Amino acid sequence: MPLTINQIYNMDCIQGLDQVEKNSVDLLLTDPPFGINFHKVGTQYNRKQKELGLMYHEISTDDYYEFTLNWITKCHEAMKSDASGFIFSGWNHLGDILNALTELEFRIINHIIWKYQFGVFTKKRFVTSHYHILYFTKLGVKDDKLRTFNRVPEYSSSPGKLYFEDVWRIKRDYQKGGDKTPTRLPLAITDKCIRMASNEGDTILEPFLGSGSVVLSAIKFNRNYIGFEISDRIYQIAEKRIKTLKTKLNSKDSSLDFWLGETGK
Repeated sequence: MPLTINQIYNMDCIQGLDQVEKNSVDLLLTDPPFGINFHKVGTQYNRKQKELGLMYHEISTDDYYEFTLNWITKCHEAMKSDASGFIFSGWNHLGDILNALTELEFRIINHIIWKYQFGVFTKKRFVTSHYHILYFTKLGVKDDKLRTFNRVPEYSSSPGKLYFEDVWRIKRDYQKGGDKTPTRLPLAITDKCIRMASNEGDTILEPFLGSGSVVLSAIKFNRNYIGFEISDRIYQIAEKRIKTLKTKLNSKDSSLDFWLGETGK
């Protein structure tokens, strides 16, 4: 029996995706494991090991392509024929993701660069201070008019209309206090993807939920959602963030401006 939408699930997405209704998803938006050992670089990202705990599930280089092809295949089955997607990636395994998308006959629309405000110090190479975002669709060229792509007014009015370029200059979050996740997408970036590539009432799929930014943006902009997180501890962080937002929405708390104002402008 298909899983219920507007729920998040503490489970491996490989098993969870088998229970998502086929041809039901309008937008895939996900930040999968990068194949990087974040426990070794945690202190460089201002994250202490005691705060991270053993909660990040990584994939080995040898297994990464098979793993990627597996979960993307299951997402393909869940996505509607006119669905689109965004996948975030570091450079390490970008080729594996591109090859998997090609094998499944997705069509790449844009290769977006997300430029953020800092990188890890290096001695013998250039500092990496960006991530890759692959924007793609199931639609062929002939049917591309069916693809959702909204010219969001707030972005159109940005100086120089930079928000329609394929280089996005958006700051990474600095996570203050308490439990931290190895990575967290800023709401500015998940807001943008969801607003531009989906409509109200659409269903957003996030197989690697993390701390829940995709779901927060879906709730903010009246989209349905379904998400999976394998780590108990990270799932609890996501659940807490989602509960906080829903409470503020229901109470019409004035501090909600903090959540609703993050459009990345």
